[in-house]
Amino acid sequence: MNRVEECAPVRMDAPLNLLAARGSVSLTGCMSAKDTPLELYDVTSMYDSIILFERANLMPTANVRQMLAEAASHGSVVLQEMDDHPHVNEAAARDHYFLFRAVSAVQTSTKYLAEYLREFNPHVYLFENQLAELPPARSYDENAPQTTIFFGALNRRADWEPLMPSINAAIQEHGDRLYFRVVSDYAFYQQLRTERKSYVGGTQDGSVVAPYERYVEELHSSDIALLPLNDTEFNRAKSDLKFIEAAGNGAAVLAAPTVYAATVRDGETGLIYHSPKEFAQKLDLLIRRTDLRRRLAENAYRYVAEQRLLAGHLDDYILAYRELFDRREELERERLRRVTKCFPNL
Repeated sequence: MNRVEECAPVRMDAPLNLLAARGSVSLTGCMSAKDTPLELYDVTSMYDSIILFERANLMPTANVRQMLAEAASHGSVVLQEMDDHPHVNEAAARDHYFLFRAVSAVQTSTKYLAEYLREFNPHVYLFENQLAELPPARSYDENAPQTTIFFGALNRRADWEPLMPSINAAIQEHGDRLYFRVVSDYAFYQQLRTERKSYVGGTQDGSVVAPYERYVEELHSSDIALLPLNDTEFNRAKSDLKFIEAAGNGAAVLAAPTVYAATVRDGETGLIYHSPKEFAQKLDLLIRRTDLRRRLAENAYRYVAEQRLLAGHLDDYILAYRELFDRREELERERLRRVTKCFPNL
């Protein structure tokens, strides 16, 4: 496997390490940020393996085609992991989605993405995001003088910018009662009109990705998590991961309906807003009502404990990977036909 550090802890490390601990798989390759990334030519030296690439930008060249064919001749299956809309990679469309068509199969994180990716490769496996482990349950002080608000994301300016006037109005209304913890979005941090704030990440949006452990640490120390997400094709491909992370770490969520309305039960496991005005009203309610925050957070924590822990979904991975391996000859015949049809000049 190789890795994209922003995504690897949840999409790769957590499930694969648990599978390895169970003795279900053995692992080699780029297993941490310190390891040398797996290069494409490395696949030709592997035998009887599932070769898992994370967002690998495979180029439509004769050389790449030959290396993938050689890997298959050694009994290996090439699996592409993609957990974001392909539009995030401009080269994907330019290359007619070779990175999906030329592999044996694709794995992804949402039903929306699975349907989208099947246009390019019919063999798509859906593994929804889960928490690797349940954090310790939070204790809540209903008389605490401070309310801590969390925001952590990359490339979400278009989503949060319409809400910033409401956030700053809440700061003006509640003053020193509010404290903000921001991860990875420096522009969001800068626009908060308060000195009562902290930041983890680079000084340009996404220039330095905070370690996942720091992200979780900041979230676990917060009372409210803001989850803005505009209704766009790109955003509809996203998962509800930020909700289950907040829920597992005991923060009450104020979330957009895009993606989150399918999971968050409004008024029971979080609050959903449909406009900047409603966002402002519900943010004020969460700040004032400690009892409401606690009830929402405890209900959401219970939901994650019962339904969204990775250990309860590991069999899905094993069944899929065994199927891939059992069908590798069939998948290779289909892969060769697909590449020949879509890229006849290679």
